Amino acid sequence: MKKTTTYLALLAILLTACRRDLWVYTDQFRQVELYTDWTEATEKPDGMTWWFMNTDHSGRNYHETTSEVSHTWLGLPRGLYDGVVFDYSPNEYAHQEFVGMTHADSALVHLLPSADQPGVNNDLYGDLAVPSYLTGIPRYTPTGMYLVAAEPEIMNVDTLHVVSIITGTEDDRILWKDRDDYESTLTGQTLQAKPHPLVWQLNVVVYVKGIDYMHSVRGSVAGLADGCWLGSLRHTSSPCLQALDTWSRRNTGENVGYIETTIHAFGLPDLNMPPSFSGTRADETPTGAHIQYSERLQLNLQFLLRDQSTVMTYHFDVDQNCITINGDKLEVQVDIPLDYAGGVPDLPYVEAHDGAGFDAEVTPWVDGETADETM
Repeated sequence: MKKTTTYLALLAILLTACRRDLWVYTDQFRQVELYTDWTEATEKPDGMTWWFMNTDHSGRNYHETTSEVSHTWLGLPRGLYDGVVFDYSPNEYAHQEFVGMTHADSALVHLLPSADQPGVNNDLYGDLAVPSYLTGIPRYTPTGMYLVAAEPEIMNVDTLHVVSIITGTEDDRILWKDRDDYESTLTGQTLQAKPHPLVWQLNVVVYVKGIDYMHSVRGSVAGLADGCWLGSLRHTSSPCLQALDTWSRRNTGENVGYIETTIHAFGLPDLNMPPSFSGTRADETPTGAHIQYSERLQLNLQFLLRDQSTVMTYHFDVDQNCITINGDKLEVQVDIPLDYAGGVPDLPYVEAHDGAGFDAEVTPWVDGETADETM
């Protein structure tokens, strides 16, 4: 009997010594609520993401994607945070990526390469399409051409700066036995977010002489921003190359008219912000630096004439004289007027191929005789 009692006592001591403390994550105590107003957004989504990053540069960040788009609860430990609220989840965007999300000043939405990279065409995607002053656009190894960036999908974003969570613990966990006392110390807080559109629109209008002789047109534009810094909602200073594949035509007179197209973009580069590829954080930008957009683009156009054989190529070094910025509407307008100093596309007479005329679609495209013009 004595041996049994001793054995049980030793077993109890052993079990007590090996017992691990039970912990619980503090994110289940949601003392912080977030109200989100979508009235300035393009639409009210059916999902959103909140992403809060500690300002101590520790890399600690907390995020969640939720269907509760108007009101939701956040699980944030005590501390100072910068936050970003945007529609849907990062995984739902196929044309842009989210990088550097451990800190607000490195958080970046960046254009991904287009899923369909074009073949070799030096005028639209090669050295003739990208002037030497535009540095940092990567190459597409299989063809040697410059990488064509995707057209960004519509996003709506708001930022919350220096949010102070005043109660709770700075750790992510507390002991299970302390949970009731911990919850009794929490103070409710309310945060407000109002996302607004982030993606810009590029509108291009080019007047054309001999417009009746064209069959189709395609183009590219070099010099638009390749992303946006989420902490400040300011564009990167690094450029990209985007395709201009869908055009429409308008006749304004006898064999004279214009072509036009519209694409989504991140607008013009902000010269006072870091480039996306530099590794420099946006918080290293000089204090008080104002927005200074780079008002210079290269527009590249390639016309297939109505004989479906002759190809005419034009390059335009577009500056502030042809660029109009409407920041309120997030629009960049590029106009090449009929009296453009460098000249407008002037298409020569060719016989129509089987009676075919203009085709707004860019395909099928048949490479033929090529003539280059630099404006």
